[in-house]
Amino acid sequence: MKKSCFPRFFLLGAITFSLVSCSPKNETVKPQTTDSLSKPSVSKSPEIQQPDTKSSDHWKEIFEALPKEWTMLTKEDSKQIIYIPCDYQNQKIRLNHDGKYALEHIIGQDAYYFQIKNIRKDGNTYLFELQEENAEKGQENVHYTLDIKDNNQAVWDVYNDERKMAGITTTDSRFDSRYKTVEEPPCLD
Repeated sequence: MKKSCFPRFFLLGAITFSLVSCSPKNETVKPQTTDSLSKPSVSKSPEIQQPDTKSSDHWKEIFEALPKEWTMLTKEDSKQIIYIPCDYQNQKIRLNHDGKYALEHIIGQDAYYFQIKNIRKDGNTYLFELQEENAEKGQENVHYTLDIKDNNQAVWDVYNDERKMAGITTTDSRFDSRYKTVEEPPCLD
């Protein structure tokens, strides 16, 4: 009587296969922590990070949001006025973008032109990093700060290696009509 060994071998092979495939591997399984929950799993393909162009252009967004012209105010008695001296002009600070971002500081009949390199914002204070338009490369930069107040006024401070011109009180030029303008008669030669 011949017995078939095939069913025994088949049964033995199936048991061995199931034991091998169900046995724990040498790797230990680590429980997930809250930190690992926020991180992408290893099995996912990592996202390709694009360069952060927003940070390098962020100051241009700040520029666009700022008023573009500021008129100097002078204190007379207890009020602020727009004072225009004889044969002169009142100080103005203008921000413009005609091909390049620039700050123009008009002082009487003189004007200084600066190319804006960067603007940083801290609350209501803005720091302008500028380079004089006619300056040679390597010359020191000029810094203007703009501190905007609640009443459409602002204080500009100017810094460079040679000077600090502080406390130019200005108003957003759109509000010039709120201030009395005092213009001196023409100067006598």
